Amino acid sequence: MNKELLITSLAVRGIEVSEQQVNQLVDLMETTLLTNEKFNLTAIKDKEVFMEKMIFDSALALVNLDLSNKEVLDLGTGAGFPGLVLYILNPNIKLTLLDSTNKKIEYLKSFCLERGYKINCVCDRAENYARNHREKYDFVTARAVSELSILMELSIPMLKVGGRLLALKSLGVENEIDTAKNAFKKLDSHLEKVIEDYLPESKEYRATVYIQKDKITNNKYPRDYAIIKDRKL
Repeated sequence: MNKELLITSLAVRGIEVSEQQVNQLVDLMETTLLTNEKFNLTAIKDKEVFMEKMIFDSALALVNLDLSNKEVLDLGTGAGFPGLVLYILNPNIKLTLLDSTNKKIEYLKSFCLERGYKINCVCDRAENYARNHREKYDFVTARAVSELSILMELSIPMLKVGGRLLALKSLGVENEIDTAKNAFKKLDSHLEKVIEDYLPESKEYRATVYIQKDKITNNKYPRDYAIIKDRKL
């Protein structure tokens, strides 16, 4: 995917991109790939593939969504995706990037500082961070983090009542939703909608799963990660 196809593909989905924003996205891509030569950030090394499967893929979370002035947590952000893309396309969001790998967070802090991006970068495990940041965020985003039932237990406690988890998924999402039925009940939340799409060039399937929080989360969640993984809700 080149810049022109990125712009037109986003416009078709109602996401307008300025020349400055395109340049910022290209800068994000080039810096990520350059840093990737020093330590692992992504398995994708081709620029056009990166533009489609990292940049465009992340931007799909903004279809029919305005995050202006919203508190947003990008859980398991890794190299900053989808969080950095969402910030570049909607710089009025109040964004926190969360990851448990210190090297990645230090890179993200440096990246944001050099560009004047007002983004909070935090190194912590999600279950630990959740215990001290309950009912705080309007949105939690997560891209390729874990299966839905685990992701819900880690993220739902951090959402305000009425807040939403945006889980960026690919094939197999229907099965994940089905096996998470008990998690919806235990975590007092419901499936709001699923926005389906396909990447323009590779034609790979993508889905943005919207899960809305209905009530304050029971204080026993999230449990320790070992328990979450061993005894899924």
